[in-house]
Amino acid sequence: MLLQRALTVRAWSGTNLLGGGDGAALADPGAAAAKNAGKERVLTDVLGHTPQGEVHIDDVPSLGDWKTAWDHIAFDGFLGTRMILQTIWQGCDSALAAPLVLDLARLTARAHEAGLSGPLNELAFYFKDPDGDGPAALADQYQALLGFAKRLGETR
Repeated sequence: MLLQRALTVRAWSGTNLLGGGDGAALADPGAAAAKNAGKERVLTDVLGHTPQGEVHIDDVPSLGDWKTAWDHIAFDGFLGTRMILQTIWQGCDSALAAPLVLDLARLTARAHEAGLSGPLNELAFYFKDPDGDGPAALADQYQALLGFAKRLGETR
């Protein structure tokens, strides 16, 4: 939304509170650094520059399968007016992941039936930091996925 409205993002900072296996895995500084590097890469690809700010990840075992993400986004609005967008998101990780895994399994099986193998870049939509040279913008990834699904349907 910010990019489409030509609003310049100056800074993007966040805090993620993670329970369960994600929180424990990302308590390791190396794993957290890799995850943050992936987030920064996506922001840079989508925005065309790297905004100021960092993301912090905290392991909160009592959250169980739930996670909370808080983001603080500073941007320039009309006539350079400085503005802030803050979001707080809470969700159950397994309830979010289950339908994605089912979609991936069905699409991969159909691609295999169609004779495709190897990396399927059209499935980038399902990954936070996909491999390959595909688009970083989620809307572009979704369009690529729709085209892929249509082609898979036509080969039956």
